[in-house]
Amino acid sequence: MVKTELAKLPEHKQAEFVEEYKRKKKSVGLAYFFLLICLGMPYGYLGKWGLQLVYWLTGGGFVIWMIILIFTLPSNVKDYNKDVALEAMRNLKAMS
Repeated sequence: MVKTELAKLPEHKQAEFVEEYKRKKKSVGLAYFFLLICLGMPYGYLGKWGLQLVYWLTGGGFVIWMIILIFTLPSNVKDYNKDVALEAMRNLKAMS
């Protein structure tokens, strides 16, 4: 959906979209870094602070949640980035 809408926009608007998307998107590598190195913070990195708090309070879901998260983290980041793209497109259309 975003690709088709983006193709309809003029070049300068497309450049604005790409700039905003690049600024706000998240990286799978950094998400793994936050999960494994920085106190298990992948949800905080993705802006889901409520889930992050529950994750901490349960010790990573008694480690089971952490193991599952290792496999589902790429799809979580992909969903986050999809939401970022939709938001950027909405903002661009609202400004037009």
